[in-house]
Amino acid sequence: MHTGLLNSLLELAHATSENLAFAHREDVNVSYGEETITESNLLELRRRHPAIITLHTFGKKKEAKTGADWEWHIIGRARSFGMRVQAKRLQQDNVLKIPHMVKSTKAEQINLLIDDAKTQGLMPVYCFYATEAQRAKWKASSAAGGLSPFEFGCLLASAHKVKAKMPKTLSVIESDCVPWHYLVDRRRFRRLSGSGAIGISRALGFLAAEGLIELPVPEVTADGNGDIGFPTIDELNDPRVTLKGREGIVARDGGSAGPVPSADHYRERGISKLVEIDVREFPLPHDPLGAQSETRRQT
Repeated sequence: MHTGLLNSLLELAHATSENLAFAHREDVNVSYGEETITESNLLELRRRHPAIITLHTFGKKKEAKTGADWEWHIIGRARSFGMRVQAKRLQQDNVLKIPHMVKSTKAEQINLLIDDAKTQGLMPVYCFYATEAQRAKWKASSAAGGLSPFEFGCLLASAHKVKAKMPKTLSVIESDCVPWHYLVDRRRFRRLSGSGAIGISRALGFLAAEGLIELPVPEVTADGNGDIGFPTIDELNDPRVTLKGREGIVARDGGSAGPVPSADHYRERGISKLVEIDVREFPLPHDPLGAQSETRRQT
């Protein structure tokens, strides 16, 4: 179950990166905006995983008050994680446009995003769409030893870190970003040039077809504790994991996912899309607290 969702997030991030680069070409020059990318990715996730993903859309009656493109809820057995997400693509000239005044409120979009997320108990997040050439840390050509990272075209970052830096280019904020597949598995994947991936199950589908393998251990942050601010599916399902004080985390009593607020609730707040991923049936690995196990999430 893990690998199916992981496969989709990696493949869609790859497609986002390549499609954005193609749209930027002088002989193509097609507008490939945030809304198009977001809707295409969310629609594809829903199509591929109808048993666990629910997608709601709400008409835009007014300009967004919160600065958010969508809400994203991942529902686990022990706890749920909610994000208020603003999508931003890098422009063809590599410029990242963060400042934006919302006309209806005369307030900065990023402040509305953060304030409304706090009110709703969610984590305010930016999702950056970038091409291969626009990335450095998450750039495929940066690896040595004949292996290269996969194209991580969808990067997540805390809106608090974005506000602190107000980046005009991805390079300023990229060290604070993580690929969105880290919500499933905190590993980087590598491409083997000219050969298939040895020992990788064909259940991985796109990964195996692209000749990808995973690194033997999960990646950790600069402080060494692996806390990137975004929980994994296993952490949401395992009651023994401690996520105290983390934004967007809500403890669950093991019951239903809970009622979805009315469409008017989202329209009033300017939210156009709501995606819910129910991972309560995902099996826990044998060692949910042992992050160094190579067998983690192979099911």
